[in-house]
Amino acid sequence: MTDESRDLLQSFGKLMTNRMFLMAVGPHPGMGGPGGRGGHRGQGRLLKILAQSPDGLTNAEIAEILDIRPSSVSATISRLVDAGFVERVPSATDKRAVIVRLSDHGRDLFAQYDQRSSEVADQLFGGLTAAEQTQLEELLTKLNHQIADLDWDDFMQRGHGWPHHGMGRPRF
Repeated sequence: MTDESRDLLQSFGKLMTNRMFLMAVGPHPGMGGPGGRGGHRGQGRLLKILAQSPDGLTNAEIAEILDIRPSSVSATISRLVDAGFVERVPSATDKRAVIVRLSDHGRDLFAQYDQRSSEVADQLFGGLTAAEQTQLEELLTKLNHQIADLDWDDFMQRGHGWPHHGMGRPRF
């Protein structure tokens, strides 16, 4: 590992352990996730998908987009209906189908979430120029692709023998 790589790893480590950063980029109350209503992280993903699909989606379309079981989709939708965030409406074109879409309350909630996310992004990245923001986005995208290509089993085997505690987490 080069000194530059080690420094980058340490910088990312500091960023990933910064509570304020994690609160800014993590799940938000009311949008699913650990801080969300009921702690169901799939709810936030579903709300986001429905916000991007104003005409609504069927259960099957949602299951395919989120790559989850239809039974999980149904359970998540039921919780969101009970909370007043989504509604089920009969399809105008297929009497057998039911369309799931955001309710007025769900659209309001998502609009507030979207506004807060924009404000946080402006605060986090406002100190960077537009060119720096573009460069950072390109670099993070490249890093994400590289991480996806890593063989984590090989990585963990090489680390075998490190001092560790619990689930193989090194302790120094």
